[in-house]
Amino acid sequence: MDILDDVDLPQDDLSDEEEPVDVHGKLAYLAKCDELRLVPVSQVLKYLEQDDLQVTHYGLGPRGVLALADALRINQSVHILRLADNNLGPEGTCSLLDALVESRRVTELDLSENMLGLRGIERLQGLLAPKVGNVGTLHLRGNKLGDREARVLCDALASNQTVTYLDLSVNQFGEKGGMALGGMLEQDSTIKELNLSWNNLRAKGAASLAVALRANSALEVLNLGWNGLGDEGAKQLGESLASNTGLVETMLSSNGITSAGVAPLCEGIKHNESLASVELDGNNLGREGGDSVTEAVEHNKGLVAMALENTNVADEVQASIQAKLAERRKLQMEQASSPTK
Repeated sequence: MDILDDVDLPQDDLSDEEEPVDVHGKLAYLAKCDELRLVPVSQVLKYLEQDDLQVTHYGLGPRGVLALADALRINQSVHILRLADNNLGPEGTCSLLDALVESRRVTELDLSENMLGLRGIERLQGLLAPKVGNVGTLHLRGNKLGDREARVLCDALASNQTVTYLDLSVNQFGEKGGMALGGMLEQDSTIKELNLSWNNLRAKGAASLAVALRANSALEVLNLGWNGLGDEGAKQLGESLASNTGLVETMLSSNGITSAGVAPLCEGIKHNESLASVELDGNNLGREGGDSVTEAVEHNKGLVAMALENTNVADEVQASIQAKLAERRKLQMEQASSPTK
């Protein structure tokens, strides 16, 4: 029995007078499932009618996504595509991306935890090419991407004009990957939020990103937590923060930063006019580090948040810092709520 025979479709669409209009790609999906001898996923059929298609942790695999790709080629409703943890692999990723290049409708794409491989990242270049795709939000978390993939991805992003949010966390980028990312940020003027947490950038990777921050005024949020930056990496970032004019929030949690590294970092924080929030959780700053942070907070009136959990900064010092920042946040809220004259 044909899979299509078991599917209830509106009778209006199956009349003798006209062919069914497959604006959502459901018929294309079912036909491909039938061809591949696959059981259709009800979640796919449900969300093909909506703006946000979320099919995560379903194990679609390369063959399952091939059927979805056929639907997406003609689908006119889906703009957000969430496919994290579906074992797509390079083959499935390529099939999907080819379809997205054809449709040009998806603006948010989540391919996290799919083992894209170098082939998948190379095919992603097509979607990111100027005047091709419209992806503004891109999640590639947990794909075991290394330095080779970083270079290919950054080559594409350097000329891309649509991506504003990029999640590359929980990958395997090392120092060379950091260099590629830094080079990309020197040229890119569209990415506003970049998550690089849980990689292996180390001090040399941080140095390349620091150079980029001097020239890049578009990036507003940068997450470098859990990257082994150390004191040298913190120093490099501090030097760049002094001249950076765009960063609003930076996360540097658990990077092996001590009082020796946080001192030059805080010098940069003191003189940065755009920075509002800094996370330093999980770094062994101690008493001297607490003094450096206190001085930075007092000097930089734009700071409204500073995370210092598990830093060995004395409780009374932390309490004093947080009280000052709470006052600033309260004042900001009052000013925002007061009617303009």
